[in-house]
Amino acid sequence: SYANGPLVPNGGWTNHSGNEGDLLVASNHLLIEHGAPSEDAHLPFTAVSGKIYYAFDFTVIDPGAAIPDGDNEYFAHFHEVGAFNFRGRMDIVVAPNGGDFSVGISSTGSTADATWPNDLTYGTSYRATVMYDQDANMAQLWIDASTETDTSILGDDEDDPGTAINSFAVRQSDSDLNETIIFD
Repeated sequence: SYANGPLVPNGGWTNHSGNEGDLLVASNHLLIEHGAPSEDAHLPFTAVSGKIYYAFDFTVIDPGAAIPDGDNEYFAHFHEVGAFNFRGRMDIVVAPNGGDFSVGISSTGSTADATWPNDLTYGTSYRATVMYDQDANMAQLWIDASTETDTSILGDDEDDPGTAINSFAVRQSDSDLNETIIFD
């Protein structure tokens, strides 16, 4: 639980690019607003070896149209502080079957390597879980999973070894539709 207002410096969050104070907390949720806000922030932690995970609940607010093709906007990822190495990036992407949107995962790049096979719906809360294997240099994404054997998608298997991760990060940027994501 963070107080309403800027995310940084609540709970140890640190700005690493953009305008500090643009990432806002409202009613115990982070608002990730693509468009004019531009802050990227991370929460440092002690690095560990092997597989690491992040998970959160998110809802994409209806911006009035479906997410357009080519509008990949990653908004959550692992981060190597000081080196700007981003891993396990999760994107909002075009829905594969004509619906509102879907999500994608990238092991190392700024656009999705793989897209969730099902359309997702604006205004609905989903649970995302992302794993990044620091040894194999590969990310994996689950939506609303109960176990690790549930349906998932894999990012590209990049050159080994991967990057030693020491923070989790969120990002705001410009996109074609400038959607808002409620993040918990």
